Amino acid sequence: MNSSPSTKGRQVLPRTRILDIIAVLYGLFFVSTGCLILVGTVMGWHSPRQPTVVAQDFTDALDASRIVNPLLAMTYIAGGSALMFRRTAPLGIVLLAPAIGTIFFFHLVLTGQFIWGSANALCFATLAWRNRERLRLLWSDAPAPVKTS
Repeated sequence: MNSSPSTKGRQVLPRTRILDIIAVLYGLFFVSTGCLILVGTVMGWHSPRQPTVVAQDFTDALDASRIVNPLLAMTYIAGGSALMFRRTAPLGIVLLAPAIGTIFFFHLVLTGQFIWGSANALCFATLAWRNRERLRLLWSDAPAPVKTS
């Protein structure tokens, strides 16, 4: 059986490969964002301007704290890096989950950018669902099922 079925002369990637690519790109997004936050914090840069006053007040408070942004950057870098590899993807999901929830509600409640917040959360939920059997081990004593090919 061919691992890459073709449809009308065009190669179609298997779903697993597509999810691998999404995981790597999503992980790279968080690694690069974390690096940018870290460099910005060291250089004294302020966060990007937000579309609403309350959203700007929130990011200004994070900047003023001088501790949240470096912690967020390190979480993004560690979580994004872990997410890029299948073996460590569940760790990346666990590390990024609080930040993803915050991003989702930040955009839903403060910025009004529903599409960005929802798309980010949907991508994260897809990757979490993909790793659900391994994540289940966090709250269950039962071993993960062994897949045989």
